[in-house]
Amino acid sequence: MPENADKDKYNITEKFMTAKKANFYSFLLMFPLYAIEIAIYLLRRDYANIFAAVFKTTFLLEILILAVGVFIILGAAIIAKSILLSVFAESGFDSVKFKIIKETQKPYCRSTEPIKVRKYQLCLALYILIIGIAPYIVSLIIGDFIFVLASFVCAYFAAHDILLLIFLFRTKGSSYVLDFDCIMLYRIYEEIK
Repeated sequence: MPENADKDKYNITEKFMTAKKANFYSFLLMFPLYAIEIAIYLLRRDYANIFAAVFKTTFLLEILILAVGVFIILGAAIIAKSILLSVFAESGFDSVKFKIIKETQKPYCRSTEPIKVRKYQLCLALYILIIGIAPYIVSLIIGDFIFVLASFVCAYFAAHDILLLIFLFRTKGSSYVLDFDCIMLYRIYEEIK
């Protein structure tokens, strides 16, 4: 849907949410996921591994290395999402904007033009897969609890997108969505028939 489309042809629905409220809902969403991830980890490993990971002499070095790794994964996820957004947007990469959300200190990318809901959900799912799910799978393979904690940090960056993906499941696939980085979460353009 071009930015200059006839607005009389669309019902416009807006979802408002402050950054604090979005963070609260994200925490409510992530807390059970973290509990499930720890339970799965403990089924495959023992408690001694958790304490051994925290009390080993290279702990601080591992934290530093994992922090760099988290930022690399975050960068890759944002780049992948921005590329997919540019593929689906009519204006291409010119419509993709990058920003750091002040309230949460999270880097973010979004399209400045409306995109079909299902295509936008695909962009969100790709981002969630790269930053939220892949690090946890790697942490299970490696088996070190420090990697599990790093995957929790990565999942925190995906929390807003998970929340947005859940909200969009009730929206018709033929509609368009325009998301925002704070206060107004998204706007839906549904064609009037």
